[in-house]
Amino acid sequence: MTRFLIFLAFFCPVFFLFAYNSGYGYDAYEYLIIARSLDRGHELYDFIPTKSYLLYSSTNVLLDLLGGYNHVSVSALITLLAGGVLVSTYCAGRLFSERAALIAVALNAVCCCFMEMNFLEPESWIAIFGLNAFTLVVARLNGPWCRWLGAGILLGLAMCFKSVAAFYVAGFGAFIGLLWLTGRLTFWPMVVRGMLVLLGFAIPLLLSAAYFYATDRLDQHLEWTYIYPFGGYPSHTLFLTKFLIKLGWLLLLLLVSFVLVVQRPYRDIYLRTPALWLALILAAFASIAMLKTQASHYFFPAAVFLSLHLGFLADQWLKNQLPERQGIPRRLVMGGVLAGLLMVVSLLLYRPNAAKRLVSVANYEGEKGAGDFIRRLAGPNGKVLLIDNAMMLYYLSDREPNVPFIHTEMQTTHYVKSHPDTYGKALADTNLKLVIFGNRSNIIDDSTTVKQPANAYALQQLRTGLKQHFVPVTDSGFGMTYWVRK
Repeated sequence: MTRFLIFLAFFCPVFFLFAYNSGYGYDAYEYLIIARSLDRGHELYDFIPTKSYLLYSSTNVLLDLLGGYNHVSVSALITLLAGGVLVSTYCAGRLFSERAALIAVALNAVCCCFMEMNFLEPESWIAIFGLNAFTLVVARLNGPWCRWLGAGILLGLAMCFKSVAAFYVAGFGAFIGLLWLTGRLTFWPMVVRGMLVLLGFAIPLLLSAAYFYATDRLDQHLEWTYIYPFGGYPSHTLFLTKFLIKLGWLLLLLLVSFVLVVQRPYRDIYLRTPALWLALILAAFASIAMLKTQASHYFFPAAVFLSLHLGFLADQWLKNQLPERQGIPRRLVMGGVLAGLLMVVSLLLYRPNAAKRLVSVANYEGEKGAGDFIRRLAGPNGKVLLIDNAMMLYYLSDREPNVPFIHTEMQTTHYVKSHPDTYGKALADTNLKLVIFGNRSNIIDDSTTVKQPANAYALQQLRTGLKQHFVPVTDSGFGMTYWVRK
């Protein structure tokens, strides 16, 4: 425990600096804008979300406690979540051994840096709930059945942050089935455990649905929490190359580990350790999300359990290679150096400048000027419609659009299909004072559907409305062409 606390005390300030220098990132702007809107009288689902509702409400509450919407508070929240992942990893790893836990913690600390947890991503929450559900069950596999109910409740809470938590539930189901197939459970105890997990998982979801039904927002809740994430979000491979470069070091470690684990004595150890079955099953099911997109943070819910596997295997290998009072073997030193080199190579291939985030302090003074400029043009109560650099500019300007979206991503494309006159109505509204649009080749964030009929029609409405109601202005001080109302 002492070594873990020392590591955590070192990690937190270093990761805080890394997060502070990283800025917010594309996704985090959306979380922050919608969370902040809750303080302005807006309700959840007044704007189209990309994640489940609890991410926005918890971000608003926690940032209010930490000091508001600024770089220091946001970085502190990100660091707290990363620290929560490491504490949860340590508790899970301790079920194997102290050394296995520390190795897993170290790996997950690196994963936090390489998998975008330095931004405000919900995968930190997913990992925390998933790891604690794992610990609750594995600590006493044959203990009280209420542990399975508790694990289900934790997974249900995770689902209220992001829908991918449902893959963990499927993983628990597969694990329970495997316990039955291997004779570790009889039929009815298997059924009861499975039903308890499902019941626990359903409790937070049913309570959420009841709340949104009572507040007349159930349709929006169901649409953006369940229907669209599982049925509407299209698959693509836009980030696959980036993923392979960034996480090449981890993928190679996993390849070596799987070669090693099929050999004796490691194969025998794994066959008699059900906790490892659950870790690997959860990792496998969490990886299903990668079929949609290969953004590195999508792999984090799987990586936290793969780190438990790597930590356990490394601990067993050290026991075999490092008898009592023997010095550190050359192969261990070489392996450690090689792993470090792989991380460095991945970093250099992906983004060499990222290393500067650990040795400098970013200056964000320039952001104030952009925000002040937009506020001045919009007036005290005017709305703005921002498509070019929208997420950042909405946040910096503290202004909102007169449409129910703050980005033009795939969720907006989905919305526009059933609301084709959105842009036309928005530009005819005299409360809309400023439009920033069209300074980039892709036009909108969802560049894959620019030519689809619904989007093409909506964008044509936008161009027509601009000509009819607005005047273009080129301002060298702002750096982008913008439109102001005639």
